[in-house]
Amino acid sequence: MDVPQTLEGWYTLHDVWNVDWAAWALLSDDERRSVLDEARAWLESASSVRRGDTAMYSVLSQKGDLMFVHYRESPEALNAVELALRQTALYGFLQPTYSYVSLIEVSLNEVMGIAAKRLSDRGLNRGDEGFDEAWTEAVEEQREKMKERLYRDVPPQKYISFYPMDKKRGETVNWYTLSAAERRDMMRGHGSVGHKYHEVVTQVIGGSIGLDDWEWGVSLHSDDMLVFKKLVHEMRFDPASALYAEFGPFYLGIRSSAGSLGLLLSGHAPS
Repeated sequence: MDVPQTLEGWYTLHDVWNVDWAAWALLSDDERRSVLDEARAWLESASSVRRGDTAMYSVLSQKGDLMFVHYRESPEALNAVELALRQTALYGFLQPTYSYVSLIEVSLNEVMGIAAKRLSDRGLNRGDEGFDEAWTEAVEEQREKMKERLYRDVPPQKYISFYPMDKKRGETVNWYTLSAAERRDMMRGHGSVGHKYHEVVTQVIGGSIGLDDWEWGVSLHSDDMLVFKKLVHEMRFDPASALYAEFGPFYLGIRSSAGSLGLLLSGHAPS
């Protein structure tokens, strides 16, 4: 059995909340100011950790009002930032709507695929003199480069589209009964679609098998929300998605700073 291998980086939490607007409206200006000052301090502290990052988004639709995205080095660090929010007065005005835990991951097949292309471009092929040594060096070089994706900050673009997904394993089609070569070929084609958008979309894949209800959590980040529609639509026609993918709910957000929290809670969209 050829089980795909992955490299793992930060633990991630996508945390979505509704605001209890009726309760918030009952506060005096001084009470709101006190709550906001404390909440801003929590958010600024959470986003300035040495290992990891935090970002806040204003959520579009009735699926939520606020989404906090946390990257941390361990489950304990994720839990700590969760618990810190629960100690703030703001937490008394929040109602949970959705959350998702995963680990940023990169496929080892992708690492080896890039290494193989680098050697091929140099005219080195398996069996050639010096190939084995060059292969080892190329793979290690790509492993190091992947750290930039595995241990990164939350991408800075204005918009986020987050969704969980599975690979089908039903009676008609089952991703997990395909051979390694079949899976690899399909994902290579799938990746080529995504690569067309790499200059305008940053994609962060979180592996969550055994961690949450779906198998992956996908975050797309861009300064143009329309690109999410075009990218996901095009990928739906790719066999890896058309035949074998199942998608969960989509959460759209507009990135907001700690300083804009007061504006959000006074009913003003992020500028």
